[in-house]
Amino acid sequence: MVQPVKTKIASVQEGNIHDYDSILDYFNNQMAHQDLKKQYHSITFVTTGIEAYNGGQTTMLHLGTLLAHAGYDVYYQSYVPQSRVELENNAEFNYPGYQGTCLEMSELKQHQSDIWVATLWESAYIIKNLLGYKLYFVQDYEPYFYPFGDRFQLAKKTYELGLHMISLGPWCQKMIQQNCQLYSPLEQINFPVDLDRYPHLHRNFSDYPHKKKLKLAVYTKFTSPRRAPINVELILRNCEKILKQHGYQLEISYFGTEKEETFINGKNLGKLTPPQLVNLYHHSDFGIAPSMTNFSLVPFEMMSTGLPFIDFKEGTGRYFIPQNCCFITHFDETELAHLLMQLSQDAVALQKVTTNARQHLHSITWERTFKDILNILTNLPTS
Repeated sequence: MVQPVKTKIASVQEGNIHDYDSILDYFNNQMAHQDLKKQYHSITFVTTGIEAYNGGQTTMLHLGTLLAHAGYDVYYQSYVPQSRVELENNAEFNYPGYQGTCLEMSELKQHQSDIWVATLWESAYIIKNLLGYKLYFVQDYEPYFYPFGDRFQLAKKTYELGLHMISLGPWCQKMIQQNCQLYSPLEQINFPVDLDRYPHLHRNFSDYPHKKKLKLAVYTKFTSPRRAPINVELILRNCEKILKQHGYQLEISYFGTEKEETFINGKNLGKLTPPQLVNLYHHSDFGIAPSMTNFSLVPFEMMSTGLPFIDFKEGTGRYFIPQNCCFITHFDETELAHLLMQLSQDAVALQKVTTNARQHLHSITWERTFKDILNILTNLPTS
């Protein structure tokens, strides 16, 4: 009898029920019941542990720290196995000086909270069964994290389970309204930028017309299709060839992906800390950071430093960046190459657009986001 030969080609992975063995009891389709109080003092973010370099969890920690300063008792409750030492270490790495208490998975069943906050679709199933008021901090439209299958449906269902939803920016709110049946509030808060971490550098754009080497900082993640890693590499590989024909060299620095991964062109800088990012942005000529679903923080970070940012029409940037604050193209190598050559000769446009970007960023600071979230919390229904 012929025996199968092992190959490196794998089937498309659709998931495994045993990924959820430790939280199976939380999965059901019962609607959430909101337990109201006269006053709300404690607030607990329920999270998949805390991972270094995780932008969504950094946003959670920043928000939690602001709420702690406002007088709330803030907790970060993991629902995956991770020690408190690891939780605290990664929290401090992601957001130095964070405020709040990290709790291990073993404390989930004993811990009590006035307010619970889901931070990923899985945690929505967990908190809807707990005693307290349930919020859902929606940082992306998470069905799009998966192929059209059961995890897609499980994620989509969480927006229909009665949790009070808070969308980070307008795009998630729009997607939920278009695709789901709503049985609970769906509010929106400002998508913020941390200007202090990414200081502005004055650029002499009159130098650009003399450049024959264009330095490009490109954010993408091999593990995140919503950051378009395949598409952006293909486009830039072909763009390089076109620019070379016109006498330009394209120097590409990728970041956001594990250092051991190999890109088909350019150099992989791996995952960078904020000071390393600032250094990269200050020494680059243009920035690219695709967002196919909800926006990434990275474009705002690039724009904060004064780096001219290029976005793609196929993505969601138009929901977050006003006109004339960045440069827009398609996922098309010829169009991108022509845009880069055109911009390198147009110091006036570069100055105007980057100035517009800075002005916009000053209107979407964390101060505005904090006011938004406080307004929601102070107006929660009470008993």
